[in-house]
Amino acid sequence: MARSLPGPYQPRCAVEDPDAAFLDNASLPRRKAAPNRFLRGGIAVGAASVVGLLAIVTPGVATSAIAANNATTTTDGASVRNADRAGTLDAFEARESSVDRSAVRDDTASAVAERATSMELVGEKVAKTQTEAAAQVRSQSLSSTTTKIDAENVRIKSQVFFWPTEGSIVSPWGMRMHPILHYMRLHGGADIGGNTGAPIYAVADGVVTKAASGYNGGSGNNVRIDHGVLDGTNLETTYLHMNSIDVAVGQKVKKGQRIGTVGSTGLSTAPHLHFSVYDNGENVDPAPWLAKGR
Repeated sequence: MARSLPGPYQPRCAVEDPDAAFLDNASLPRRKAAPNRFLRGGIAVGAASVVGLLAIVTPGVATSAIAANNATTTTDGASVRNADRAGTLDAFEARESSVDRSAVRDDTASAVAERATSMELVGEKVAKTQTEAAAQVRSQSLSSTTTKIDAENVRIKSQVFFWPTEGSIVSPWGMRMHPILHYMRLHGGADIGGNTGAPIYAVADGVVTKAASGYNGGSGNNVRIDHGVLDGTNLETTYLHMNSIDVAVGQKVKKGQRIGTVGSTGLSTAPHLHFSVYDNGENVDPAPWLAKGR
């Protein structure tokens, strides 16, 4: 069934000005308008579909974005928290290490101080012990020396005679060939060998009656002592060829007192003491008297 169109209709090709073929919208063919409606409807539906799709997709995307953002935020937060915790742990460990080092230094310093104090105490104790030991040794030595002196004094006092010098008899009293003059003559004493400077002692208490220095007829430096009556005998002793004399005439001496030193003055070939004894003024063999001094 043919459909009538309003207004005059002319083909567009028959119109000189194609735009003038349709004077208004009402004169447009409706078949042409339907596709437009469909197009607009399709566009509207497409737009609605897009909007719907966006509505559907967008929440998902938004949700995913939010989730991703949350995850990132969570990860970042966790990383920050982990970093904070790591930093805090590092700081704590550094502080603890510093504290430990400080404690070690303090402990070391304390140990060194304690060791120094201990060593000082040990040193003081050792020094005190050494001082006490030295004092004890000195005391023992002094006691021993005192004991020896006391014993020697007792021995000397108990003896009638005292050996005049250290050494042994090298040439006894009696007739002999004189070593220098080379003829036989009486050797009026006992020669006791010794070293120059060795001490000479008084054989008994007495008084010095002679102390002569020089050659003295070959006697050299010599001393004579009068002991008075000893064992029922008026006894005198002489000491010849002395190196030095420590006494003077008229001086009282005690048994064992030093009166000079051994020498080789006068007519002598070597250091020695020529010791003589006089019994009531007569020269006698000193051996029996010397035996009392041993």
